[in-house]
Amino acid sequence: MPKRERTPKPRQEQAPQATRDYEAKVAQEIEGTSRRSARPDLPYPSGDPLSGIVLVAEPAPTTAGSARLADALGRSLAAVGLEAAYVTWSSSDPLKEELLSLEPAILVVVGPGAARAVDDAGYALVKTRFGEATEGTWFSWTRGTTGLLLPDLAPALDDPEAKRRFWRAFLALRDLALDGALRA
Repeated sequence: MPKRERTPKPRQEQAPQATRDYEAKVAQEIEGTSRRSARPDLPYPSGDPLSGIVLVAEPAPTTAGSARLADALGRSLAAVGLEAAYVTWSSSDPLKEELLSLEPAILVVVGPGAARAVDDAGYALVKTRFGEATEGTWFSWTRGTTGLLLPDLAPALDDPEAKRRFWRAFLALRDLALDGALRA
């Protein structure tokens, strides 16, 4: 009996399935990581884990304060057109696992405590640590990830000068929305 040759599918037909498989894998990993890191004093991570943009924020000392920070971050992201960006907390136990699963193109760290947490996670192949970065300036965190360090958001909620400082640095994100950095 002659051997039947398998007809390969054209690349364009394979790509959408591969994309869907990858998205399902990432969604499953992130859901598991989010469940393991869930704490009653922190809002659940929000946004689209496949957006390519991840914000790691420093939580407030109280549950109400963290909820207020999450709301402020959500409103700020909406103001610059990046409401789909994924937001998580620096006190997440599996932060390194979360970052490995997400493989973000853009990693934004909010506050010095969050910067220490990301640096202490021990992510391999880091070119520039967040602790060495200049606030509000883009830098190469790893070969495939651009980083941005923002000031702590908590003081900006009540102090006008801290709010201006935070917002000036945060506006660097506006260009991402204009460039269409988020996946549709």
